[in-house]
Amino acid sequence: MLIDLEDVCRTVSLVLGRRGVKADDRLMEDLAAESMDILVVMVTLEEKYGVTIDETAMAAVSTVRDLYDVVLKSPHAPIPAADPSRSA
Repeated sequence: MLIDLEDVCRTVSLVLGRRGVKADDRLMEDLAAESMDILVVMVTLEEKYGVTIDETAMAAVSTVRDLYDVVLKSPHAPIPAADPSRSA
């Protein structure tokens, strides 16, 4: 399964029970996620995409986009579809 930013937003939305999660939403400040919530999101993404997320990299995650970037850098991460928001 290819990893795409919108799908990561949907997954975060489902796990946290929040509607309309956007890529630049901050997990703790905007979405009111606690550390356990972030752990559940991390495990859910690992299972969904078959990747292993580096826990030390998670320390630098602030936004959903940061989380997406960490998932992309994970071992065995499939190459993502083009992200239109990242065009040069």
